[in-house]
Amino acid sequence: MMNADRVPLAFRAQIEGRSQVQRINPDLKGDDAAHNQAYIWVKEWLRGALQDAPEFPEGVKTKEYQISWRFVTNSGQDDSIIRPVISGTGCPFYPGSSMKGAFRRACKQVFPQRILQYCGGEVVVDGTRQTQPGILRFHGAYPVNHWKDKSDLVDLVHPQQNWQVEEQAAHSAFFMMSLFQPTLRFGISSNQPLSEAEWADIWQVWETALGYGIGSRVSAGYGHVMDSTVPRLLSIRLRGEGLISRRVNGDGEFRPNLFKAALRGHTLRLLGGVTTAEIAQTITKRLWGGFAGRDGSVMGELGVAFRCDRRQLDEGPQWFKLQEGQLDVLLLNVRDEERRQRLRTFVIRLIKFSMMLGGFGKSWRRASHRRFFSDEDYRRDIGCHWEFLGRERGLYQPFRNLDDIRRYFMRGVYQPMQDWVTQDEGQRLDIRGANWREAWHPDRVQVWARFDDDREAISTALDWFHQEQDSLSHRSIKHTHLTGKLNQIGRIWQRMYPWYVKRDGRLIQRGFIEFVTIFPDLQATGNDLAIQQEFLRFLDDISEFDRVW
Repeated sequence: MMNADRVPLAFRAQIEGRSQVQRINPDLKGDDAAHNQAYIWVKEWLRGALQDAPEFPEGVKTKEYQISWRFVTNSGQDDSIIRPVISGTGCPFYPGSSMKGAFRRACKQVFPQRILQYCGGEVVVDGTRQTQPGILRFHGAYPVNHWKDKSDLVDLVHPQQNWQVEEQAAHSAFFMMSLFQPTLRFGISSNQPLSEAEWADIWQVWETALGYGIGSRVSAGYGHVMDSTVPRLLSIRLRGEGLISRRVNGDGEFRPNLFKAALRGHTLRLLGGVTTAEIAQTITKRLWGGFAGRDGSVMGELGVAFRCDRRQLDEGPQWFKLQEGQLDVLLLNVRDEERRQRLRTFVIRLIKFSMMLGGFGKSWRRASHRRFFSDEDYRRDIGCHWEFLGRERGLYQPFRNLDDIRRYFMRGVYQPMQDWVTQDEGQRLDIRGANWREAWHPDRVQVWARFDDDREAISTALDWFHQEQDSLSHRSIKHTHLTGKLNQIGRIWQRMYPWYVKRDGRLIQRGFIEFVTIFPDLQATGNDLAIQQEFLRFLDDISEFDRVW
C-alpha cells in the first residue's frame, strides 16, 4: 500500500498538511532552518537532478554570462511559490520562449529591420495573413557553475509596503527559489548558414536584452548580468555599512534589492504627502513597477542594479561594510528623451532625500550605532550609514544655516513633488494627502536638525532612544510608541548627514547635520499622547535641535 508521506513535496498538493513550501515556520530558524519544507523541497530536487547541465545539440552557438546577484524564472506551476523552470533532467533553465521574447524586444531597438528575419512574424501574401518563421532558434540557458548549494537556492520575498509606509498591517516573508550568482550558458542556432559578422550582430542583440535583465523580479535587481549594456539613467558610487540581511538558516547576505525597496518606499511617502493614496500608488507603480491585482504585474520605467567588487564588501555574521560600490538606476521602458530627462531630475531628488534623512537596508531609520552612539560598550548592532563617493559627492546638499534647510525641504522636495504629480503625471493634488503613517505631508511630519562641526561627531538623539534617565538636556523615549518595538514600526527616523558647505565653488565637509524626523501619532491618547507632547516640547524648548520642516 502506498505511503502518501513518501511522495516528494514537488508532487504534493499545495495545501495545509501536505505541502506549503512557501511558508516560513517561525520555530524553525538558525540551525533548525533545514526542517522547513523549502529546504526539504530543495534537498529532494537536488537528489534527483543530474550533476552536469545538459549539452546543447551540435550546431548551436553558445555564450556564457554571469548574473551579478540572483536569478529566477517563475515556472508558474505552483501558484503558492516562485520557483525556477526545471528541465526533465532536474536542471533549472531559462526557457527558449522567454529568450525569444527578450531577443525580439531588444531587436526592435538594435536592428528593427531584421525582426522578421530573425524572429518571424505575420506577413501578408496575396491578401492573406500568414505566419513566417524566423531563421533563429532560441534554446534557452542552463547554469554551468556551482549552483547547487541548497542554502543559496532558498531565497526570501518580503512585501512590506503596508507595514513600512502606509499603516500598521500584518506582513509576512515567504520562501522562493532562486539561483545565486549563476553563470548561464545560452544557446542560439540558425536554420541557414550565417557569417561570423552576422553572428556578432545576433549576440549584440542578445547582450542588449541581457542589459535590461531577464527572468522575474528584474526591477528589484534580479536577473542582471555583471556588465550590463542597458541605458543607465544614473550611476552613483557610494560606500556604507549596516545591519546585514539574514537568511532563515542564519547566514548573512548583502541583498542589492535594499536600494529598490528604499527608493520605492520614499517615492510613496513623498507622493502621499501631496495627493491621494490611490494616485500615489498608481504613479509609484508606473515608475517602479508592482502588482496590479488580476491584471498581473506592471513593468516600471525604472529599475535598480548594484555592482561591487566582492573584495570591497565585508559580510560579517551581523554587519556588512562596503568600501565602494556602484548603484545604477536603469531605464527599463522609456523611449521619449524628454521623459528620460525629467525622470533623471526626479531620481536625483529622490536619492538626495533618501541619503539625507535615512539610509538603505535593514534598520535604515537609525544612524549606525557602531559609528555614532556615545556608548562604545553597547553590544547591539543597529542602524546604517551611507556616503557618496568621488564625483557623486556633488549630490550632497550644501547648507550654511537652518533657513537653507527649510528652503530646501520646500523648494527642493515638497514643491517639485507637487509639480511631478500635476505636470509630469497629469494627476490632481489633494490638500489632505494620503492617510498613511509616513506620508510626507506638512501636518503629518516634523523634521528637526542640529549642526555639529566635529568630523568625528557623536549623535545626541541616540541617547534618547537607549538611556532611561532624564536630565535637563536629555529626554528618554526608550520603549515608547515613538521609537517602536517588536512588530511595531516607530515614528522617528534619525540620521547623521555629512555637512558640506560651498567655498570657492568647491564642496568642503565641515562635520555632520543630525536630523530627527518625527511622524506624530495624530490619534494618540492617554500615556502615548502625553509622552509625545512632552517630547515635542523638549525638542522645541530645551534641546539643541531646531525645527526645519
